[in-house]
Amino acid sequence: MKMFWGNKICELLKIEYPVLQGGMAWATDSSLACAVSDAGGFGIIGCGGRELEWVKNEIDKAKRITSSRIGLNVALLDSNAVDIIEIAIANGIKVFTMGGANIYLKLIKKYGEDVTIIPLVGSVMEAKLAERAGAEVIICEGQESGGSIGRLSLFSLLPQVVDAVRIPVIAAGGIADSRGMRAAFALGAQGIQMGTRFLASEECCISEEYKKRILKARDTDSMVIFRKINRSARVIRNKFALEYIAKEQNENNLDNLMELSRDRLKLAASSDVDSGALMAGEIAGMICNIKKASDIIEETVLGFVSNKPDSNDGKISRYLKHRPPILLVDEILELKPGVECRTSLKLSEDKWFFDCHYPGSPVMPGSLLLEAMSQSLTLVVTSMDEFADELGGGYCF
Repeated sequence: MKMFWGNKICELLKIEYPVLQGGMAWATDSSLACAVSDAGGFGIIGCGGRELEWVKNEIDKAKRITSSRIGLNVALLDSNAVDIIEIAIANGIKVFTMGGANIYLKLIKKYGEDVTIIPLVGSVMEAKLAERAGAEVIICEGQESGGSIGRLSLFSLLPQVVDAVRIPVIAAGGIADSRGMRAAFALGAQGIQMGTRFLASEECCISEEYKKRILKARDTDSMVIFRKINRSARVIRNKFALEYIAKEQNENNLDNLMELSRDRLKLAASSDVDSGALMAGEIAGMICNIKKASDIIEETVLGFVSNKPDSNDGKISRYLKHRPPILLVDEILELKPGVECRTSLKLSEDKWFFDCHYPGSPVMPGSLLLEAMSQSLTLVVTSMDEFADELGGGYCF
């Protein structure tokens, strides 16, 4: 079964879940990108500040690690941005996210229909321009996000962008779990992008001390620096951030401020969390553990589908040590509250319900399903009309 049947983001990117991992500079390499894609999302290598040789090596590593699709995030202010795009295309990469400059308006159609360029937009006007230039999908990013930010918050901007364009919209900024995903979808998004949540993943290449600072962050520990040099960035409060803000208030020489800001993210990611810029979003305050990328995606998606913050706490999962079974139905045919519910079901579209327990099997053994129901005091009667002729009548669980 496809849990997100008909979702345009899944169809366009050929992925199982409409969950993208933010392509954060100096933090997202092939290891994280491949882990996210293998888990059903869409992993992205962050190329901001990187040399061509590094990008080529990471693409080669990704090819050895996985057969799943990955993408690249390109910082358009980098002088080698177009060269990175072209060398990536030559090596089989077909999807790019990009922002920081409107150069993408000229690039969207440059490489043909086989290449998908997804712009990051921070206003309704940017969204309209991207659609007019031929973008098939956009990422609407709010100022809650870590690193480079815009001026508007996601949940006020997102519905305005959704109303202004006809193409699907991915929401980014301040999303770290299923609750954020549900809120984004309620406002019209068809996918989400998470960045800070994946910083606190086992596969992320930033230093362990950087990850610990994310876990320690409180709700009020994020702040914005680099405003005066027109490169506003959200970071976690530390020694460097406080010193920079103090200097910015009294320094009128922008060249000095620019020099002070140089390579600070790289420094934080690799070695020095006091002297570097700890870029992370406002959502860092609710992240309290480091997990595998696959677990992050699974909990987010299952929580979204089950409409619970943590679907792993359900009664059934206490007895089935797998993913909790999720049964989607086409139509409720008869409902007797507290007694039974009879529904129609197309098993071909709900294959994941069974496949998650017995990969490759077309159906889940009835004994296992009924055992789960009995242990959790659940009674479900589901007709299998699709097989009525083949099985000689209407069957049900």
